[in-house]
Amino acid sequence: MSATTQSWPWERLERGNAGSQASLIELVRPQAGERVLDVGTGSGALALLAARTGATVGGVDIAADGVARARERAREEGLDIRFDVGDAQALPYAEASFDVVLSAFGVMFAPDHARAARELARVCRPGGRLGLTLMPPDSRTAGMFTLLRDYGGRGGDHPANFARRVDELLGDAFEVEAQLRPAPPHEGGGEELDWDDAVARSAPLREVVARLTDERVAELRRRLEEHFGVWRERPTSYVLVVGSRR
Repeated sequence: MSATTQSWPWERLERGNAGSQASLIELVRPQAGERVLDVGTGSGALALLAARTGATVGGVDIAADGVARARERAREEGLDIRFDVGDAQALPYAEASFDVVLSAFGVMFAPDHARAARELARVCRPGGRLGLTLMPPDSRTAGMFTLLRDYGGRGGDHPANFARRVDELLGDAFEVEAQLRPAPPHEGGGEELDWDDAVARSAPLREVVARLTDERVAELRRRLEEHFGVWRERPTSYVLVVGSRR
């Protein structure tokens, strides 16, 4: 699959999110035989971690190219994981289908956070467990998405607002605890913006650039490069949420 057809830079995300995903699995502790769903699975890294515990795992994502890569990775490891293309706002599963519901930097991209949160609750059985990693409002990536919105980027709820609204979105259905954690070294800043690579690999950026004049593209590029420069030496973090279904 060529970089120009990817909705996200899957290989880079797999490397970058490995530490936070391992922390999530350690806290939620899927058990052999439990039914686990990874919402916004992307290329399946978190689902594979869960499946290695012996749990019965499924993953769902709206990005077909991510799901295709996830299926390929599961085949390579000999893991029996069901991956579906689907919307976090309307999960294709029955009520109370899962003992554990996970999402690593996935569900926060749903345009309607309230709908997505209701779906997390609907498919999790009473007494089941929830585990999420989320984008903090004060972060390099959150700032990037804010900039994209200034130039006509995707509407709907800002992805960083899921972390800000965790209690509001999930508190009625789950007992939840959220904590801000420092990102492992490979998930931090320190990167300069590689413009051509970013446009080729990021669907949100590519969609914005395609609608802009050359002058506006140059302006957006300058502002993003400045933004990345501000964050180059700053420590980064993520929000980790664990909960139990009421």
